[in-house]
Amino acid sequence: MVDKETTEFSRGSFKEKILRQLEENVAKQAETKFPDPEDFERPSRSDSEEPERKIEPRKVDLEPFKLPVFDFPAADENEEEPFVENENLSEEGDSLRQNLDGVVSEEIQNQDIPPQFSRSESKVQDEKIEQEQFSEKKESVKMVKHQPSRRTNSSSKKTSSSKKNKNKNKNKKKKKVTAGKIIAVIVVLLVLVVGGTGWYGYNFVKSGIQPLDSKNATAKSINIPAGSSSKQIGEILQRQSIIKNGMVFQYYTKFKNYSEFKSGYYNLAPNMSLSTIASKLEEGGTEKPVAPTLGKILVPEGYTLTQIAKAVTVNSGSNEKNAKTPFSEADFMKTVQDPTFIAKMVKAYPKLFASLPTKDSGIKYQLEGYLFPATYDYTKSSTVESVIENMIQAANTQLTPYYDTIAQKNLTVNEVLSLAALVEKEANNDDDRRNVAGTFYNRMNAGMTLGSNLSILYAEGKLGEKTSLSEDANIDTNLDSPYNLYANTGFGPGPVDSPSLSSIKAVLDPAQNDYLYFVADVTTGKVYFAKNLDEQNANVQKYVNDKISS
Repeated sequence: MVDKETTEFSRGSFKEKILRQLEENVAKQAETKFPDPEDFERPSRSDSEEPERKIEPRKVDLEPFKLPVFDFPAADENEEEPFVENENLSEEGDSLRQNLDGVVSEEIQNQDIPPQFSRSESKVQDEKIEQEQFSEKKESVKMVKHQPSRRTNSSSKKTSSSKKNKNKNKNKKKKKVTAGKIIAVIVVLLVLVVGGTGWYGYNFVKSGIQPLDSKNATAKSINIPAGSSSKQIGEILQRQSIIKNGMVFQYYTKFKNYSEFKSGYYNLAPNMSLSTIASKLEEGGTEKPVAPTLGKILVPEGYTLTQIAKAVTVNSGSNEKNAKTPFSEADFMKTVQDPTFIAKMVKAYPKLFASLPTKDSGIKYQLEGYLFPATYDYTKSSTVESVIENMIQAANTQLTPYYDTIAQKNLTVNEVLSLAALVEKEANNDDDRRNVAGTFYNRMNAGMTLGSNLSILYAEGKLGEKTSLSEDANIDTNLDSPYNLYANTGFGPGPVDSPSLSSIKAVLDPAQNDYLYFVADVTTGKVYFAKNLDEQNANVQKYVNDKISS
């Protein structure tokens, strides 16, 4: 027999459990309401850069809310009682509590075992109730899905705005990184451009200063009109293929302070530097075109005719080694000995050749000493005769200021040149030249011979050739030759070389001294003078013989 209290406990607990679950379901359904508009959060300007948009409330038509209906065995199946509030359950005549009591009593009567609280049975009933509740929740969820949720929209907007902000921040960072890279690339490009431009400009100017063609000495006749600016001159020279760039010439001459360029015709070559060209333009050109030069011939001071004959074959104006002229040594020697050519020169320069020795006077070459030592240009039209005439013309030009002085001293041009040729070889500076010339005059005034070894070497054909110190000292003073100035008095038959203007001046203005002798140190060239023969012999032994023997 089951205890009554136990049975009542089981019934009561079961009823209470069912009612409690129903009440919870109703309460949950009642809690379903619209979200409060105040819950919406409007994104601030800092959260989003988008302009504010006005949110208008959206009108939603809701279907009427229906409470769930429970069917109990003791109740009428056609009878439906909606559950609106918990208070209605106690007010109903045919209440749910009574129905539940009937159901419980019927279940207890039908059971063979004492009516005890069954966990499995309650579990089954709970599962049924949960299924009904689940189906009801489904319906309520469907209803809610049709209703726009402001909270959801708000949260989604917050999420989207935060995502947008993050994306914008990322985009800003990416933009910053990209901008930094672009700036770095631009800076590098600017550095490269500036460096490249500087390097190019340096090489451009350096190249423009150099001669256009250092190996091309072919000159052209260039006309520079009056009033031409440095810019215009540069354009002319560039157009005539004399320089590389006219603009470089313009700025170079300004930088180097070249100015006062003169008009006229100039013979300019591509191997000339800008400084050389600018200097020539300052000197001035010719009124008429002059044939461009092909090269230069250098005649050093103290050269004999045979040495000059070799010099005319060498183009000294070329940078190439052993550059030759179109002239030969044989043609030169043939021309300087040609009587017809000599007569032509005598007629052209009467003052210079007024005392020219005759061919039967015993001289070696009539024109020896009459070709002035200097540098001469030659052109395409130049010949051997024209080259020799240029040398004779230069000698006449240099002596023209002294013709009157020569006449006043009762001297002839041939005597001056003959004495000057010996002075040229005996002394190395102007003071020694004037002392040597004074000594020669003292000896002649004393009735002595000049006693020069040079004239004997010339007679033997050794002057100008490479000789030893012993050969120079041990000359044949008994040589039968008009050039033997140990045996013959006077100036000699004629010059033995081409003297410089300095030696000519020394002869015309000698030093006043008491010397009768002199000797040069064979190693240093310094000249030592003596007033008597004993001093001379001592000097010869000290500065010549002792050094030769050592």
